[in-house]
Amino acid sequence: MILSVRLLLDGPPDPGLEPYVLFRDQIRPVLEEKRSALDAMYDPAIGRPEIDPVLLTGITMLQFMERLPDRQTIDRCRFDVRWRLALGLRADADSVDASLLCRFRARMAEHAQARLVMDAGIEAMRRNGYLGRRRAVRIDSTHVLGQLAAVSRLACVRETIRLGLSFLANWGNVSDWEPWLTRYADRNPADLRKASATHLRTTMVQAGKDLREILARTNALGKVVCEAEPVQLLRRVFQEQFETDATGELTQRKTTPSDAVRNPHDPEAQWSKKRSTEWVGYKLQVAETAPEQPRPRGEPTDAVITAMEIQPAITSDQNSIPPVLKAHEALVGEPPETVFADAGYINAPALEYAETAGYELCGPAAAPPHSGTRFGSDSFAVDISNRTAVCPNGKTSCECDRIAESGRQTVYYYFAWSRSDCAACPLASRCLSKRKFDPRRTLQVGEKHMIVQARRQLCHSPEYQQRMRRRNGIEGTQSECVRGYGARRCRYRGLARTSLQMQFVGAACNLRRWANRRCWLARKTA
Repeated sequence: MILSVRLLLDGPPDPGLEPYVLFRDQIRPVLEEKRSALDAMYDPAIGRPEIDPVLLTGITMLQFMERLPDRQTIDRCRFDVRWRLALGLRADADSVDASLLCRFRARMAEHAQARLVMDAGIEAMRRNGYLGRRRAVRIDSTHVLGQLAAVSRLACVRETIRLGLSFLANWGNVSDWEPWLTRYADRNPADLRKASATHLRTTMVQAGKDLREILARTNALGKVVCEAEPVQLLRRVFQEQFETDATGELTQRKTTPSDAVRNPHDPEAQWSKKRSTEWVGYKLQVAETAPEQPRPRGEPTDAVITAMEIQPAITSDQNSIPPVLKAHEALVGEPPETVFADAGYINAPALEYAETAGYELCGPAAAPPHSGTRFGSDSFAVDISNRTAVCPNGKTSCECDRIAESGRQTVYYYFAWSRSDCAACPLASRCLSKRKFDPRRTLQVGEKHMIVQARRQLCHSPEYQQRMRRRNGIEGTQSECVRGYGARRCRYRGLARTSLQMQFVGAACNLRRWANRRCWLARKTA
């Protein structure tokens, strides 16, 4: 049977076998060349002999390609001949314990080797001539749900105290941390399950007082304890959830910071909202090459994922293009000439940065805020350099003031039209506000308004709209990563390990895409 499968692997391309052929012939040799980076994760002097890290990297990549848990992955290594031939496992090779995969992933995240596997896949494509020169990329983001339960603010504080006490109990006598050890031992006490709102508020304030006293006691235990991660988390949660009022009484904060801890088991996971979607976790930025021409129906894509960047959930898309392009350039070796993105990435600073960095940023600018049926700022021809603005009726403004706010470090311009022009205007019902006492139109725009307005006008041209269709494929790529490789949910906790997960997802997606493309080309030329 092994011989027959070997002949299949060396025969004509088959969609079920081609990913393993590519891994064996193209990717595994590149991983072998990166052995020095993988070996550097291990101490050469002490510890038990390590399992080959190149083998573990290959196993993990195939695991993500087939979306398997650890135990089923090891079963595939034992009994699936395709896996054994792709990984180069001999018949007498020792089996790998499933728990080793978890420790290996933690080791890769700890030593910042997350991008090694995607780098190996891109390098294999480059050597094979598949990558070529890709002059354009498209970028979009999606949310990633953290591997944690949604808990209330009170439950978050209580669980943080419980975890902190578990750490502090190892310092000194256990009795030093009573009665808190007993009070917070139960994660879901019966008296809080159906308690009234008043009782919950009282319990929250009591938890804050307990937390303050616990932190005060840790100061006497030395610098090592005070700087430990569980104690730092206690201090952070206390500052986010409680404050002292004017009378010196401890009270619960009405609002928490946007980056507040939502669950102490993953402090880096944050709450965010995009349109109607709310989540606690992270944000994933995906970048892939944008083909020059749309592919016919039935033809596999030749787009290559070049960046899978995990960010905190509250990170704005408007500031995300530079780090994504940095990751793209690190893998591909050259910056793109054109970047396609949606309106969430387009603003005046992003357009200016793109011009300075030497690439073209293509995408629609978001529409300005409108007040009902009134004309918005995009209906006015604004010339900031000459301090003039022309209204939809063709009247020129009579006033212009430059206003600089030192607190927010922003500059905006205030335009106003004469009362006589506005009173005789036939468009007054669509322009003037009924709530203002002053019967004339005023307009306030930002310092970079003309840059954004020029992009809005450009988006109305049919040629630009046709060109922007090259961006649409990124939506399908996100769906492919989410539905095919589980990119919607974190398999692990923490930003570093979640970033490692997404790098393996990107590498697995590229491998299967490459295999599908090769099979299609072979059938086409047969």
